[in-house]
Amino acid sequence: MKNIKSLVSVFLVLTMLAGIITVGFAQDGEPVLTQEPAVSADGGAAGDNPEDGIIPPENPQSSEFPGDEQSIIRRPDPIVYDSGDAKADTGFFAGIKALFFNGVPTLTTDTFTRIVGTFRFIKYILTGRILTGAPKRFDVTMEEDVIAVCAAISDQSALDVYQLLTNLPDLSDPARFANSVLRLDVTKYREQLYEARDSYYREGNSVLGGLCWLLGSYMSGIESAYVHLEPKDNYQEIVLDVTYSDGSVEIFHPEIYIDTETGECFGRDEKGMMGIGFNCNAYEALVYAPMYCWMKNFGFCVEYDMLCYALPVYCYNTRRFKFEYDNREWMIQIWKGNYLITNGGEVGIYNRDKGSFGTFYNVVSEEEEMPMSLQIMHGDEMLVDIPEQMHWWVNGFKLGRRLYSPHTLQMKFTILFPNEEMLSAFTGAVDSNFFHDVTYEVDGLKVTAQWNS
Repeated sequence: MKNIKSLVSVFLVLTMLAGIITVGFAQDGEPVLTQEPAVSADGGAAGDNPEDGIIPPENPQSSEFPGDEQSIIRRPDPIVYDSGDAKADTGFFAGIKALFFNGVPTLTTDTFTRIVGTFRFIKYILTGRILTGAPKRFDVTMEEDVIAVCAAISDQSALDVYQLLTNLPDLSDPARFANSVLRLDVTKYREQLYEARDSYYREGNSVLGGLCWLLGSYMSGIESAYVHLEPKDNYQEIVLDVTYSDGSVEIFHPEIYIDTETGECFGRDEKGMMGIGFNCNAYEALVYAPMYCWMKNFGFCVEYDMLCYALPVYCYNTRRFKFEYDNREWMIQIWKGNYLITNGGEVGIYNRDKGSFGTFYNVVSEEEEMPMSLQIMHGDEMLVDIPEQMHWWVNGFKLGRRLYSPHTLQMKFTILFPNEEMLSAFTGAVDSNFFHDVTYEVDGLKVTAQWNS
């Protein structure tokens, strides 16, 4: 038995080495594509619009670093970037370097929809519902302007929003069952639930009000949805016209606004689209969190990182710089890596009372926010470029076709401190950090830090 186990182990090791060598020599002889010059385009920040609480975000790709220019990079095909020194090696070692530097392909929308469709088809077979026909999709159509916004994202990434939305599974079967078998008057049922919704909203109970609204809409049996844009002051608002099984039409306003000139897609009051906590720039395929996202209420602690490390959709490195200032404990934490189907980074500022127990830190107050900027690069490619702005958490996540190892990403960030005392406390924390892999320069009260490893 021991001999069999030994033979199996040797076979597995030889198979792995053969695979690596094969990939290595396959890389050798293939041209290594280097980054093409970015296509520059002007995209000035949207103007403020205080009406209805709609505040457009500044263009996150505008750069204030010397020598940088705002650019829109559109590449319909995957681009492989040279690591710089990979050309000096050939064969096996060049293949290993290329594999490490060039990352792995992201999960495409087509693959995702196929996986979901396969599971639904298996479920239909096991439950016997396949006898009534194959799984259906929601009937979703879009006007050309909405399709153009979706295409701007899919041109630069593996995320095809149009394909995703037009392949949503039809989940209205229970509602149709209630209507046809149980003889439920869904129109009257919806009206009653909407009355309860309005009553809860007047009482300030948005949770129960929202549940009544969702249940009333769902039980009506959604037959189709038409997505289009409507003018809203200086912007365009995404609107959904939903048709129910009884022929009635309801108009939904999901609180997504678009500046078609800059590509900014945002929500109300800097809380993110639909209140989810994130905005995006469709033309730059960039996702970022605005000032008043829901995450601001939850601070940060080590346990959050532990949870993310346990999930297969996150792969990032982080550094924590802890110091004391103004009789409190402070933490400035930085992250870089890949998140779901994006590459990006973050810089957050937190504090707590001196002598606090545990790892939890609060988000700083508005009076304690500081001007910060952020850049994330992969080789010569600029992935994220967030200009200097007052914030507690500056971040950016670039949609693309490949996910890169955190070690191949370079981070550059700046923080403008309020005084010398706090600046010295922070730089002291950087100097004493266990990893010693963040370098910095000081210009007045501004620290410019670089993290390459």
